[in-house]
Amino acid sequence: MEGWFNFFGWLLSFMTVAGNGFVVFFISKNRRLHSSANWLVVSLAVADFGVGVVVFPTGYLCFNITSCNLRVYTAFYWFFLHSSVTNLCTLTWDRYTAIVHPFKYQNCMTASRPGIVILLAWLLPLVISLSLVLGMYATNSITAWKILRISGVSAFDILACLFLGYGVVRILFVAQAKAKEDLAIQRSLGSIELHVVQNQSSTESRPRHRRNKHNTSPFLIAIVLFFLGCHSVINYLILCITFSCNVFDIAPRILTLLLTVNSGVNPLVYAFLKRDIKTELKRLVCGENQNNIHSCS
Repeated sequence: MEGWFNFFGWLLSFMTVAGNGFVVFFISKNRRLHSSANWLVVSLAVADFGVGVVVFPTGYLCFNITSCNLRVYTAFYWFFLHSSVTNLCTLTWDRYTAIVHPFKYQNCMTASRPGIVILLAWLLPLVISLSLVLGMYATNSITAWKILRISGVSAFDILACLFLGYGVVRILFVAQAKAKEDLAIQRSLGSIELHVVQNQSSTESRPRHRRNKHNTSPFLIAIVLFFLGCHSVINYLILCITFSCNVFDIAPRILTLLLTVNSGVNPLVYAFLKRDIKTELKRLVCGENQNNIHSCS
């Protein structure tokens, strides 16, 4: 069992580091992908890259090869895990605002706003991680450590899950309402003239915004749903480990693999469901010629 756990731990960690490292490099080097939403994707990929480095590889080195300061390792461990969660929350907030409140989004998302949002997404995990490590240095009480773990880990994670779940549900409802509205408009067109007017208005003012909606929501919904599925199990395991309830001895190992998988799957979602990244990947593979891109589809 130990051998299989180490094999999958190293394999998943390598895939997580390689996939998210490629996402950071690919978006940073490709000017066509420089947008506010994609900078939030880059920030999330950096956090997931850190998860791939710290959760299993650093833990393996600390517990099997060399001695490490457990409190410092724990601080880095939860810093990158919480950074992944907060960056996913900021990405969800960005797409939620763009889809549910498009006019408000155009006004509030200035050139400097993504940088401020990204900074906050990293500062909050830093504060929580420092609080955890200072609390562990301040006391050796097991009860106090459990309280820190519940307040700084489980409570934070549960609140993030509630926020992400609400955001996805709202996005789905708005998308469904927009689809019904468009269908009703199409059915109400009683003449060719009205049909032409509708086509003109859609080509002049509406398609760019609508295209952005369909470009971003599928990949985000897939990431959030996978996150919620993984973290429902993760939170259960963390609470069981904290309160020493009846749980399998391999629970910490399952927890480690789930945390790594959750960060490792995101690059695949970007490649298959985020339209602008998918298009640029086709350009990379098939060449710049538009006909070549269509032939690869």
